[in-house]
Amino acid sequence: MAPCPALADGRLPELPDPYEPLPLMFERGGGCSIEEFIDLYGVMIPRGSFESSLAAEPFLTPVSITLDALDQDAEGRITCYARISDDHSRSSPRGIVRRRVVGRDGGTHDEAFARNLRWKPTEHLRLRSEGHNDVDHVRISGREAAAFIESVTERLAGTP
Repeated sequence: MAPCPALADGRLPELPDPYEPLPLMFERGGGCSIEEFIDLYGVMIPRGSFESSLAAEPFLTPVSITLDALDQDAEGRITCYARISDDHSRSSPRGIVRRRVVGRDGGTHDEAFARNLRWKPTEHLRLRSEGHNDVDHVRISGREAAAFIESVTERLAGTP
């Protein structure tokens, strides 16, 4: 077996406490199960190797306002999208939209994140798929959605 490139000098990299997020998740009513994936009841993470875990980007700090926004009506399979244009890149989108697919019948709920820090129903994704909207949407990770929510929260609070 080849040595892990991250351990080439024989030292482990600085890692966050792996158990720190668990009490917070359970306090917020979350749970988990482990099989082929680690299922955090809404987010499924593929099981990986030590090397893939070292390479994974850590989630942002667990700010309550951000977690509350991400948790709001977070039922079903959730996919997030950034609304981008010539003036708004993926890293600084016009806004974010999420699609929730709920239940066995696949009921779809599209919601945009609003200035009141709540998700509201939207037709952005449907209109775009029908060619009625000139704003592009690109799929983003939960980490990127959280970063957007934190930036909106900071702007509304007047902090840089």
